[in-house]
Amino acid sequence: MNYKTPGVYVEEQGKFPPSVAQVETAIPAFIGYTADGPKNKPTRIASMLEYEQLFGKANPEIFAVAFKDGVATATQPKISDFKMYYAMQMYFANGGGACYIVSVGGYNDEVTVGTSTTEAGTLLYGLELLKKEDEPTLIVFPDLQGLVATAAEVIAADDALQASMDNRNVAVAAEAAAKAVSNAVDGADVAAAVAAAVAKAADYEVTNPGNLSEVAAVKAAQDVVAAVKVTAAVANATVPAVKAAAKVVADAYNEDLATTNIISGFASENADNVSDANIDSFITEAYSVYNSALNQAESMKDRFVIMDVLGNDTIFRKEVKAKGLKYGAAYYPKLKTVLSYDFNEANVLVTGAAGIKNLAELKLKNSELYNQAKTAIESQQVVLAPSSAIAGVYAKVDSTSGVWKSPANLGLSLVDVPAVKISNKEQELLNVDATSGKSINAIRTFAGKGTLVWGARTLDGNSNEWRYVSVRRFFNMVEESVKKATERFVFEPNTANTWIRVQAMIENYLDQQWRDGALAGSKPEEAYYVSVGLDKTMSAQDILEGRMNIEIGMAAVRPAEFIVLRFSHKLQEA
Repeated sequence: MNYKTPGVYVEEQGKFPPSVAQVETAIPAFIGYTADGPKNKPTRIASMLEYEQLFGKANPEIFAVAFKDGVATATQPKISDFKMYYAMQMYFANGGGACYIVSVGGYNDEVTVGTSTTEAGTLLYGLELLKKEDEPTLIVFPDLQGLVATAAEVIAADDALQASMDNRNVAVAAEAAAKAVSNAVDGADVAAAVAAAVAKAADYEVTNPGNLSEVAAVKAAQDVVAAVKVTAAVANATVPAVKAAAKVVADAYNEDLATTNIISGFASENADNVSDANIDSFITEAYSVYNSALNQAESMKDRFVIMDVLGNDTIFRKEVKAKGLKYGAAYYPKLKTVLSYDFNEANVLVTGAAGIKNLAELKLKNSELYNQAKTAIESQQVVLAPSSAIAGVYAKVDSTSGVWKSPANLGLSLVDVPAVKISNKEQELLNVDATSGKSINAIRTFAGKGTLVWGARTLDGNSNEWRYVSVRRFFNMVEESVKKATERFVFEPNTANTWIRVQAMIENYLDQQWRDGALAGSKPEEAYYVSVGLDKTMSAQDILEGRMNIEIGMAAVRPAEFIVLRFSHKLQEA
């Protein structure tokens, strides 16, 4: 410095070279729908409690409980599309930490992809919002499975629609029986009225206990008979009193019919929205989200998409081949969890419990039957796509071992069993695909070991460079870390002095990675190299145009995917 004023000056001189700070590697962003919380704004959270405080809980499901011979059976006419809350439970239970929530709407909104990234309320719009955040490195869509129906769901929906249409006739007949009882009381004595009611109600029986519409309709007629009998048993009962009792139950029946129609409506809506004709378009729409996410991952290099195999593996490979999806990892099948669906007791229809209409009323009048009903409902376990649990596994592996360790051969928490059990032979077809190269990582259950992640391949399964998840993510981490570290050298003189500083900085960082076990080789020169300089990575023209080219090579460790043990007989020695 050129000092001109007398005095004492302090000069601090930096002796340490610049360093590379490693970026975060497992900060997922969950894009979907929530009960509350900020909408269309990526929000960072660190625990399940924080999620509940900001975004609320699960969407209450619709249930109905039928009692027959003292046994409660719970049915679920339509499963909600919204899985964000349950996905967060799985994420944190499997080792997840800090993450981002991108809520694009509430539970009254329809799960949709949208046709444009500028269309608010869609999953693609939430993905576009992520571009403004630098920290997230993983992308997960918990609600995406709601866009896709399997073939079994299509058949079930069609059956439900047909049943609801057939049982409207049953409901109408039961309503006629209730009116007939009321009409029979006019001008008749009590005994005649009871006899007429019993005769009418006997014409209607439950032929399918699992059919909610039929159960509710027949129950209405039986309730009328029960009310008439009770009233008739009272001493000095008059005809008007019996008629009043019949009318009260008939009115209550109309309320039951409304509830029944709601349930039938769910089945009808499900059948209308899911058919053989449009199931392919639903799947294509869902994969358009993945396609957009992977395009973003390829452009930013620090985003990795965890994909659910929607539909089945055949459909998955067809779609990803058509879309040309490259970066990311796919997991299959869905997981039957130990989580129970959320529900509102007042909205749970109850049939076969002496005139009680819903679970809230049953709780007040019969605690034994209430506990049976609640147990039956809680036995309906949540089925989730595996992406959220896998995101937790990624975070756990990164924090305990390192991003270079394959996120596989680890048990999953809160999982009862995979929805589909896969054999070794079946996994052969998932792991290697000669046509499209789209490997699918299986989640399998093993006796005595539980449910394990049994695969760690990317969508570029036929590539020798990017076949494994750990290799792809390790390079993502190094690329982003070095990129941020070298930003300080922008506009520095493009000379040998700067080149040496940059080379030393990157070599120190890679040396630490090698010592931690991320790189192969017995010596540093076998594990990595960094090259920068004139006539090495740059020409004179590059320097004139202000370009500093740096070449980095790394011998990333690869997982021992196939361990072969060879045994032989040792010959007896004399």
